[in-house]
Amino acid sequence: MDRHDLAYLYDLATLHFLDSTLPEPAKQKVYQLLNQHIPMTVCRQESSADGQVKLAINCLVEGCKYRVACLVDINEIELITRPLSLHTLLKEHENTFSDTVIHDFAEALQQLGCEVYVYGSYAYEYLSKEAYVRPTSDLDLVLYPKNLTQIPEILNLIQHAQALSQIRLDGEIQIHPAWHVSFNELLMIYPDQSQSIIVKGLQRVDILRLEQLLEGTLEDADYTEA
Repeated sequence: MDRHDLAYLYDLATLHFLDSTLPEPAKQKVYQLLNQHIPMTVCRQESSADGQVKLAINCLVEGCKYRVACLVDINEIELITRPLSLHTLLKEHENTFSDTVIHDFAEALQQLGCEVYVYGSYAYEYLSKEAYVRPTSDLDLVLYPKNLTQIPEILNLIQHAQALSQIRLDGEIQIHPAWHVSFNELLMIYPDQSQSIIVKGLQRVDILRLEQLLEGTLEDADYTEA
């Protein structure tokens, strides 16, 4: 289980909403989406949530987008999978990406053996068939390189795609078994390994030196499992 993974719930699963001010129409919309077998997204987990998993889902109510977080008992989760594959999105929504830049980008990553998944507005529009994507929406991606030696080439591919595509790329890249970093933040400091960067794991956020991440000198990392 990792952040951004998709969690499919059993029917009649009980949701413990974390926002006490969440309006009732938003709660009803969440249950409507779940009844349509739309998955929720795995969030960063609280260490105190024994036997429960923190999940979130985006929903549209009267033109407003809500990010709804809740706790769910782990035995009410039927299946956890990786997020939506970028290749699946491109194949089934080819007209959404009319230029070839994103297609070429996805193909180049595939040749490197780098897994690439979609989350955020584009993913929820695909899953729910509702209009989440706006002209200003980023294409949010999470990348899982085959190995760290590919990082420079992957960053070059991201830069190239960002320079040519009208769609802004945002998201994360796994740079250590326990940690993801923003690939846009990584682009700003790489290859200066003395620089520090915000890292996000399944249970915590930290700031670490790039050298620690790339050379595997971390001793107390919380590893995530696929």
